[in-house]
Amino acid sequence: PTEFLRTRLALDRGRSIQERQYRGMWDAARQIVTSDGIRGIYNGYGISLAGSVVYRLIYLGGYDVMKNELKFWKEKQKQQQEQEQQAQMDQSSSKQTAINTAVYMTWTERFLLAQFVSLLAGTICYPIDSVRRRMMMQAGKPWDQRQYRNSLQCFRFVWTHEGVRGFYLGFGPNIFRSVGGALALVVYDGFKAMFSTSN
Repeated sequence: PTEFLRTRLALDRGRSIQERQYRGMWDAARQIVTSDGIRGIYNGYGISLAGSVVYRLIYLGGYDVMKNELKFWKEKQKQQQEQEQQAQMDQSSSKQTAINTAVYMTWTERFLLAQFVSLLAGTICYPIDSVRRRMMMQAGKPWDQRQYRNSLQCFRFVWTHEGVRGFYLGFGPNIFRSVGGALALVVYDGFKAMFSTSN
């Protein structure tokens, strides 16, 4: 409900003071509940829940997968370099040097990976977020004046009448928002590594 009310108030604030529909958060909640009942403030909740699951899978899972792949590639590179150096040593020496393949990711590498994953997750899930906002915005209207009956019908309508571009309206600011998501991943990864070392 808080996300729903935030969306409604953000769009309502774009109007002049005389044209605004709500005086504040509680007034918005009261008007929606009065017209639609409790169900009204959960309009678009199903698609929002689905979008959150998909976003978290790509955002968290994708970062771990790509980080592990990068570390594996760096380990292979380092192992090849160590083997080449060892092959150039005096072959008559019976002493073997252990190859240390431990590698470490720089903070720049972590951030670039996190930024890519954050932007990828946001791009894939943005159409779901667009449908969620459209469903939220028709709450409080009489049923016969609502453009969409459910999320699936909203998807079909946007695809038919607006095409792919209709799902990505307002996507520009979302690119800047992905930077915050990338920083959150890097900070989380740093704390995880710090606690793992201490334990």
